[in-house]
Amino acid sequence: MSNQHRLAILMLACRDYEAMELALACHTTYSMPEIPLYILQNCRGNYDAERTLEVARRYARLFPKQIHVIDHIAPQAPYHSIADLLNSDIFKPYDLICKVDDDAFPITPDWLPKLIKCWQESETRYGDKLAYVTPLINNNNWGFVETIEAMGLKETYFSTMAREHYAGLDNAYSRRRLIPASQIATGTDGTIWGLPYLARWIHEQTTLQPERFIAATTSLAPKSIPSEDRYSIGCIMFRKPLWNAINDGGTDDEHMMHMHCRKRNLMIICERSIPFIHIAYFSQREENRDIVEKAKAVYAERLQLPFPIGLRQSRQLEIEARLRWLEAGNATGTAPGIPTGGLADNSNIANMSAEMLGVHAFKGIIKAVLFKLGLRKTPPR
Repeated sequence: MSNQHRLAILMLACRDYEAMELALACHTTYSMPEIPLYILQNCRGNYDAERTLEVARRYARLFPKQIHVIDHIAPQAPYHSIADLLNSDIFKPYDLICKVDDDAFPITPDWLPKLIKCWQESETRYGDKLAYVTPLINNNNWGFVETIEAMGLKETYFSTMAREHYAGLDNAYSRRRLIPASQIATGTDGTIWGLPYLARWIHEQTTLQPERFIAATTSLAPKSIPSEDRYSIGCIMFRKPLWNAINDGGTDDEHMMHMHCRKRNLMIICERSIPFIHIAYFSQREENRDIVEKAKAVYAERLQLPFPIGLRQSRQLEIEARLRWLEAGNATGTAPGIPTGGLADNSNIANMSAEMLGVHAFKGIIKAVLFKLGLRKTPPR
């Protein structure tokens, strides 16, 4: 089949390797194989970043015609990394872009045809006033309200889950304010953004029960999203020139997109019949890290892939890999294969900087841990 829509999926990747493994498993299962998926690695140097790149390369080996890894663009503010790629020769064949976060993914096989159809119909209706289209994302400031309404969870939310909380951000267009339990904030730093337990709750209702989420949304109609509110762009489909058009000299791509759409009163359309998962805002990640492991178990059973979703099948193996990476000389955050922080033969501790002394001591601790676990034959010296 040919890529008649001249469409490419662009996934911006950084350090969230566990969620990206799950996301890629679902994208490769539920996306159209003729539509290329480019993974733009925008972080380097520490274990999590290099491990994320390892995930990208593994899935590219599993799906060589569909997945392409971009790791030659130097890490920078996400807007500029994406702009460099979109303006490169690599993306000359493409007019339509679907940008996705590395922890956001579909759960139905018709998501992409539906989103393309939504784009085409919206473009026909709104023309140049259309900014982008998006699926219904569960863990999203705007999408959260739509999701609990579709799932019949609104009464449960207000009776058992809601609480007084702060939301918003002090700037020219919003204010940080105390929100009563009877309200849900949907714009900048909205209700779900600042309350990780709500993200856990909605994941338990949707991500971990995908068939229920699908059934609740399958008959929903498209709906416009107010452009005056900041929308989290975890999955958006747009014409390629839009990315250059939002450049106002800033670095925050989401804020730049918001300002561009707000000032021009552009249309943003959500195709609510497409249920979509977003694992975590950075404000939720630490408290909800276990959600990914639970989700992997659900989707391993659901997808029935001939290979494991993740590269390593236990927490112990992951810890061992991290310790070995650090022991190899990467404690200061350089790329693998570039040892740093070690002592030269003619150096002495008295001449070491505090930073280097700390690195040397940390490496000693790592070696001691490996020896204690039986993963190193000789004790540290």
